[in-house]
Amino acid sequence: MNFHQLIFWVLWSAWIMMEIVVNLRARRLRQKEAVRSVKVDRGSVWFIYIGMYVLIATTFLLSMYRLGIMPKWVPYIGNCVMVFGLFMRYSAITQLGRFFSTTIQVADNQTVVSSGWYRYIRHPAYTGGWIIAVGVGLELNTWIGTLIIAVGLWAIYYHRIRVEEEELVARLGSPYEEYCRKSWRMFWGIW
Repeated sequence: MNFHQLIFWVLWSAWIMMEIVVNLRARRLRQKEAVRSVKVDRGSVWFIYIGMYVLIATTFLLSMYRLGIMPKWVPYIGNCVMVFGLFMRYSAITQLGRFFSTTIQVADNQTVVSSGWYRYIRHPAYTGGWIIAVGVGLELNTWIGTLIIAVGLWAIYYHRIRVEEEELVARLGSPYEEYCRKSWRMFWGIW
C-alpha cells in the first residue's frame, strides 16, 4: 500500500464514521426537540444511500480492472478533493444544527439559514457529499468511474433537492422563496 492509498483509506473510514455520527446525532436532536415535524422524504434518502454506494462500487470495479486509468498523480488530487468535501459537508451540517435531518423534515420552528456556506448555496451538505464522491473517483484513478460518480450522483441529488425544496417552499413560504432567488442549489454560479 502506498502513501496516497493509505490516506484514501483513512479518509474513507473518516467519511463512513462521520456519516454514522451525523445520522445518530440528527435522530437524537429531532427526538430531543419534542416538536412535531412532517416527513415527506418519498424514499429519497434510500435513493441517495443505495445510488451512491452502487456508483462507488462501480468505480471500484473499474479501477480494479484498470479501465480509464489516469496519470499517477491524480489520486493525490483525489485525496485533497475528499478532504475539501468532508470539510464542506460537515461544516454545513454543523451550521444547520438541530434543523439537519437525513430525511426530508421541516420542523414547526424551522427558519431559513442563509449564512456561511448557505449564503450562496442552498444545499452545501449535498455539494460536499458530491465533492467527496468525485474525490473517491479521482483517488481510484479512473476517469470513467469519476464521470459515472459525478453525473450519477448529481442526478440523485437533483431528485432529492426537487423533493426537498418543494417541501421547504410549502412549509417556510416566502422567506425560503426569497432565499432561492438569492442563492444557487448546489454549485455556485452554475446550478
